Amino acid sequence: MRFPDFRSVDPQKAALIWIGIALASVTLFLFFTGPAYMMVDALGIWVLACVALFFQSRRSISHLTERDSQIMVAVGIVVCAYSFLNVPLGFGNPPYSISDFSILLSGIAIIAFGLLRYASFLVPVSFPLIAVFGYQVYSIFLRHQDWVVAPLLPPLIFFTMLLLHLVGIDAVISGNVISFTSLTGDSIRLAVVGDCSGIWSLGTFAMASLIVLFSFPEGRTRGGLILISLGFIGTYAVNVGRVFLIAISGYLYGSEIIIKVAHDHIGWIIFSAWMIVFWYYFFTRQLGLSLLPTRGISLIRDDRR
Repeated sequence: MRFPDFRSVDPQKAALIWIGIALASVTLFLFFTGPAYMMVDALGIWVLACVALFFQSRRSISHLTERDSQIMVAVGIVVCAYSFLNVPLGFGNPPYSISDFSILLSGIAIIAFGLLRYASFLVPVSFPLIAVFGYQVYSIFLRHQDWVVAPLLPPLIFFTMLLLHLVGIDAVISGNVISFTSLTGDSIRLAVVGDCSGIWSLGTFAMASLIVLFSFPEGRTRGGLILISLGFIGTYAVNVGRVFLIAISGYLYGSEIIIKVAHDHIGWIIFSAWMIVFWYYFFTRQLGLSLLPTRGISLIRDDRR
């Protein structure tokens, strides 16, 4: 079967249309299902994938052959069909989670850009799909490899205790449980367990790093790799801040409800802020890109003028 030749379609407009559809769809999905730590991770990966697609559209576009175009359309159809198989992958659980929705969106993008024959666009739009399966393997690995998480807990507890003492909270530690008395007189006990270790944040940051490094080979320099290494340290530090803020909420209010709200929401808020700050710096300083159009300045690096 021969597909129409869509190569006359402006790749920049096609990319912008897809970026708008993808981000609006994922945002609406989160709005109706409620934000959660892993769901915001999914949004972050989609944002980075869209940023990569945005800049790819402003580079020289490589095109698929007619046969490769047909193959990619077939692959996209299979991916879309698979998204409706209710299996617990990556970011969520059945009956229909953000993971399934991400698979569906990636499949639609593969079909669309397969028809348009934009080979350069296939890698960025496939990363959310890859991320879902990567998280599934990652979660299976972590469930059976406690030794991966275990080394992250002692420094997490140490730095949390250090911060609590610095702000004048007389906290004590017993094993992995941090205890102190709140301002309301309640006894607060916070158990620091494997899920608090920051391993999921580190996994999300690793996936984001792969998206950027695969999409922008010029980032694979010594300076770029050092900066990303510092990003991993920063991601772990953000998790320390998360546990500290949860403890502070318990100290100030002494309410299990407040602690639970802080536990459910502080993490994704500060992690999202960290991801925005870090990747904005990486794109603008390390890659020399501008995320916002500015008068008289190219949206891409000077060496492409």
